[in-house]
Amino acid sequence: MTKKEVLKLLVLIESVYSNCILKDETVLQWFESCSEMDFDKVMAKLKHHIRKSPFPPAITDIAVFSYEENDFPDTLQEWMKIGRERIEPEHNHTERIIIPAWLAEYSIRKTV
Repeated sequence: MTKKEVLKLLVLIESVYSNCILKDETVLQWFESCSEMDFDKVMAKLKHHIRKSPFPPAITDIAVFSYEENDFPDTLQEWMKIGRERIEPEHNHTERIIIPAWLAEYSIRKTV
C-alpha cells in the first residue's frame, strides 16, 4: 500500500469518527505498518469495521497481510507417515496387556 492510499484510509477514519484526531506519530506508524498490506482488502475491512463499531479502528482491527504458500502440510504428512512406519514395528498390537489385580475388580475385561 502506498502512502497516498494510507492517507485515504486515515481521512476516512477521521471523517467517520469525529472524535478521532490522528497525531503525526500515529500517521507515521500507520505508514510503516500498512506498507505491506493490500489497499482494497484493508479498505473492505475498514468499511466493515465502520458498519459494526462506534469506535475508531486500531491497525490490528483492519490489517490484512498476504501470506506465502508453503508446502508445510505436505511435509507434515510425510513426517507423520515416517513416524508411523518407525513406531509400528516397535509396538506389536496383537499381544494383550494384562490388567493389574487391583484394577481388575473395576473392569469388565481381565485383559486389555
